[in-house]
Amino acid sequence: MVHTIKGDVFTSGADIIAHGCNCKGGFGSGVAGVIAKKYPSVRNAYMTKYTTDGWRLGDVQFVMKNDGKLIANCATQRNYLPRGPRHADYNAIRECMTKVRDFAKEKNLTIAIPKIGCGLAGGEWKVVKKILAEVFDTTDITVYSLD
Repeated sequence: MVHTIKGDVFTSGADIIAHGCNCKGGFGSGVAGVIAKKYPSVRNAYMTKYTTDGWRLGDVQFVMKNDGKLIANCATQRNYLPRGPRHADYNAIRECMTKVRDFAKEKNLTIAIPKIGCGLAGGEWKVVKKILAEVFDTTDITVYSLD
């Protein structure tokens, strides 16, 4: 079940914070930019994967923060430039969220996300919300929105 609340995803208290990122090595804007500043090790893990294996749409990387919480880097868009057109890939969002859901169920962890793919990536919230409702039909997820 999808719960949407107004607030900052980083104050959620959830075990996993999942966010969208691109496949091109950019990790400095939007939610990823905040993560890069707050948790440099998460950006470093993203960049290590980028330079060694590369990122493909649908990839998910779980990175442990020093407080025991996890950040899930979710490859939900191939590119990030130019700004304006939609870069969010709805199939990749579905694939990533399915992987996050399954991991969380296996480990009995809670999940929080921003409006994934709907900020700088240009996705439409009504489309993403429908995807989330389908993926999380029997599992709880909390979506945080600052707007």
